[in-house]
Amino acid sequence: METQYTNSESRPTVLLVDDDEEDRMLMRMALESMEMAAPIREFDSGERLLSFMEQEGDSPAALRSWIIILDKYMPGLSGFDTLREIKGRSVWQRIPVVLFVNTQNQGEMELCVDLGATVCIGKPLYFEEIKELMRQVYQHWLALTSASSTNNLSVQ
Repeated sequence: METQYTNSESRPTVLLVDDDEEDRMLMRMALESMEMAAPIREFDSGERLLSFMEQEGDSPAALRSWIIILDKYMPGLSGFDTLREIKGRSVWQRIPVVLFVNTQNQGEMELCVDLGATVCIGKPLYFEEIKELMRQVYQHWLALTSASSTNNLSVQ
């Protein structure tokens, strides 16, 4: 299942990956309420995301425009497995990835960043927290598209 809600060529495209439709809806609502008005494409599995990326991923413009929001707990490929696949391909390594987990386990959070996530954050988040996180990720994306920085985002 994939859904596209808006279209804007000058903004990042958010690739939202979560098997839980309600979580995707909350994230979509938060994203749509923001000024950045980024196009959103939804996927209900890591496999569907990777398939989309393989089909679209040869375009340098597409690679520079993506921000991935990924849930850790999904049937099939978990968020960690999907993140490994993404960061295991050199052409995709610079794509910002936000990984949501349902735990505050520090070891799991550290593994998330070690695997290459831009940021790893525990669920549940409130609407305003999602918006603030995405503002920070958007600023990180802007820095990546205007410079050659590969640093991870520091979220307080």
